[in-house]
Amino acid sequence: MDTTLSFSGFFSSGKKFNPDFYNWNRIKVRYCDGSSFTGDVEAVDPKTNLHYRGGRIFVAVIEDLLAKGMKNAKNAILSGCSAGGLTSILQCDRFKTLLPAAAKVKCVSDAGYFINVKSVSGSQHIEQFYSQVVQTHGSAKNLPSSCTSRLPPGLCFFPENVAAQIRTPIFFVNAAYDSWQ
Repeated sequence: MDTTLSFSGFFSSGKKFNPDFYNWNRIKVRYCDGSSFTGDVEAVDPKTNLHYRGGRIFVAVIEDLLAKGMKNAKNAILSGCSAGGLTSILQCDRFKTLLPAAAKVKCVSDAGYFINVKSVSGSQHIEQFYSQVVQTHGSAKNLPSSCTSRLPPGLCFFPENVAAQIRTPIFFVNAAYDSWQ
């Protein structure tokens, strides 16, 4: 991974380029766990030595940022791109609960609004994929309960099933054509 990122657009610290959010705390968590930071399995996979604990990673990252000064944040944005954009959807309300109560919080999903449609071959590939993610990562407990209380957890990876219940302001940026979708 790059050690330095260039922030532009709604992440820019320049008032001229980003008049609404230039002075906000801007958080872009690198996506790396395979479950949109929802996993929570105590056991370590004996074959691969993998730890499926993305939910714990997300909380640990935010707690680390709070300890480094974000505990004083008046404004904060959580964002991600593609699978990270899906993370910003699924973790948006959780993110808000981890920050100071008085902080203004917003989320931005960039290319993370994956929809539940059949593939060009007619299979429900993405739906099956998300169901396997839930099973492997133990994700059900860290998905929005507003969704898991009415649908199987695998379906709660689809923003179409959770977006209406997100209480924190969220912005969606999505191209009509996405290579993964």
